[in-house]
Amino acid sequence: MFLKKQVVSLLGDVEVLQDLEVEDLERFAGACRKVSFGEGDLVLEEGDPPPGFYVVAEGELRVFLPRELKGRKEHRVSDVDLNRLREGDCFGEYSLIDRKPASASIRGARAGSAMHITTEDFLRILEGDDRIGKTVYRNLLRILVRRLRKREKEYDFILVSG
Repeated sequence: MFLKKQVVSLLGDVEVLQDLEVEDLERFAGACRKVSFGEGDLVLEEGDPPPGFYVVAEGELRVFLPRELKGRKEHRVSDVDLNRLREGDCFGEYSLIDRKPASASIRGARAGSAMHITTEDFLRILEGDDRIGKTVYRNLLRILVRRLRKREKEYDFILVSG
């Protein structure tokens, strides 16, 4: 069981919630519920309805695109590993913005837990206070731009002439 103080501390280290006051973080903490997962447990499946916002509290999660596509006959050649999430990492932030289904699957790599805030509760907090909303959206935009720039670099092949 996590104490509210521990949840506030965990949330304060999450980049999406950076620059918020302790009172703001307490509002988010009050909307959190703990979700436990075991090694191998499917926490989220690609195509699931918008998942809300999760912060890993302990353990490790594997983010991947599954071989089998939910509800479709097509499939990938194999699973595609995208990322590993550990304490303080978050997921679900894309769906907070576009309200689209989950873009990847997430499975427990090492047993642990995460704090979960529903999309409705998260947006209620943002819409209830312009300062909080502005701060969180600025943080989300900063994160997404950084990811886009990183992706662009991955595709930027420079030929050296000589």
